[in-house]
Amino acid sequence: MNRNQAARLLSITAAALVMGLLFITRQSFWMDEGSTVFKALIPDLREWWRMTLRIGGSDVQMPLYMFLVWLWAKLGAASEYALRLVNLPWLVIGALALRNHRFWPLVFLSSPFVLYYAGELRPYAMQAAAGAVAAAALLKVHEGTRGDDRFKGLHAIAVAVLFLASTSLTGAVWAAGLGAATLLLRPDWIRSAGFWKRIIVWMPAALLVGGFYGFTLLKGYRAAGTEGGIASLIFGFYELSGLMGLGPGRNEIRANPSSILHSLPVLIPAMAVMAAAWSSGVAIGFQQSTPRVRLAFAAAVLLPLLFLTGVSIFMDFRVLGRHLSPLLPAVLLPLAVCMDRRNHHSWRWPVVATAAVCFGLGSAILLRTLERHARDDYRQASSIVFQALDEGKRVWWQADMNATRYYAYQKGGFPMINAIQVLESDIPASLLSSDMVVINRPDLRYRGQDYRSELKRNDFHLDSTFTGFEIWTSR
Repeated sequence: MNRNQAARLLSITAAALVMGLLFITRQSFWMDEGSTVFKALIPDLREWWRMTLRIGGSDVQMPLYMFLVWLWAKLGAASEYALRLVNLPWLVIGALALRNHRFWPLVFLSSPFVLYYAGELRPYAMQAAAGAVAAAALLKVHEGTRGDDRFKGLHAIAVAVLFLASTSLTGAVWAAGLGAATLLLRPDWIRSAGFWKRIIVWMPAALLVGGFYGFTLLKGYRAAGTEGGIASLIFGFYELSGLMGLGPGRNEIRANPSSILHSLPVLIPAMAVMAAAWSSGVAIGFQQSTPRVRLAFAAAVLLPLLFLTGVSIFMDFRVLGRHLSPLLPAVLLPLAVCMDRRNHHSWRWPVVATAAVCFGLGSAILLRTLERHARDDYRQASSIVFQALDEGKRVWWQADMNATRYYAYQKGGFPMINAIQVLESDIPASLLSSDMVVINRPDLRYRGQDYRSELKRNDFHLDSTFTGFEIWTSR
């Protein structure tokens, strides 16, 4: 590595860290983040694992990230901001993975999707980084088809497959697509004894990951399946595009799908510019590749997408942008290609690509600063509940409680968590003996009984409305 390469490496790393420090937020943990952090508070690793299995859900199927957050908490991270800093390495890895493409670090570090999920205590920034590593590995295999190094990229692909698969069960789906793309590029590998000799060192880890996911599926662990279908996929691509900051957020669209109409004067030109730059980048890649290469890269993208589409439609699983995180290089790399003046005969397309990046950065800033894009404010709601308890009032917490447990811990440690556990109940009679009731917002509620009508019937009134839930008090 020469001096210029080292300087670029350090500058990209510094830029990734600065962007992370700026865009990671001190906002309240929301429901899913609360699930992550509550388990991270457990002091003993064995108890952490027991609690993970006991609570269940999709968290069981993302053990590597959950373990890293647990370890980070043991190193002293306690606040919302400090805990979310665990995502900084993924920004660095993602920006460096494809650094040989001149404008990739700029495009990656200005992506609203990347910056938003760097500020969320879930594994989606990790998956975006894994997607970048996977794209870099596949490109290295492609380079090997034109050189003398027969197995060039093999170990890079093995690392990328394991990295993707270890992020979550959906990551394993993308890892399978990467494996299929590799075999399309190098079908000669599986007929070679040299391939099997080289790949055998990775087999124990692959069997461990595959066996673990098999165990979780047999035990019935999975994410909540609700409201799947084409609509959820469309929203997923809207989120992945990075333009959500310029338009309505997730909760606004759920509550009122027509809310997107007010943002169309901004969204339409932003989408047009981004689509033009992306199409230009894809066209350049198409011209510079062979049919086999196009088929391989299409397989890496389309096979997992088809599988997730089937799961969304036939299993009613809500596939959102975060489940598409490994796909991010397919969205961003064409923009980086389009920005490079060396790929064009004029400045027109680099200017279009620069405009697309500017729209993205503006969207990221709005996601970071606008109240309508803020996460569910469990911190403030928990404070209201704790104050009511201090005043001797009876509270029935019917909304999700994961984040509330964290704020209870911050207030009084595990004794406070134990004290409020009794607030979570599914017994309707609890409503009649309560002074305050906390419920999920009706359009976000889980399937089951809607308590709103019961609250009105029993003379409760809506006292406070938050992003994801409501607080009702007796008259």
